[in-house]
Amino acid sequence: MRKYERSKLKNQLDVQWTTEQDCYLIENSTIPLEQLMNVLNFSEDEIHQRKEILGLYRRERQIQRMKIK
Repeated sequence: MRKYERSKLKNQLDVQWTTEQDCYLIENSTIPLEQLMNVLNFSEDEIHQRKEILGLYRRERQIQRMKIK
């Protein structure tokens, strides 16, 4: 994702995430979205956007590629 796209995503939702919330999302990014929503108290869209900003979707794709090889 390009820098412009990242800043565009950040501006779409002006939600403040703490370092602890980011860490929790990074460490538990594979658990069901409903559980993440309950623990983090953010909406589905906010969690999806934060995962994109943190590069968690890209990381997941890279891991999947490694499993295929």
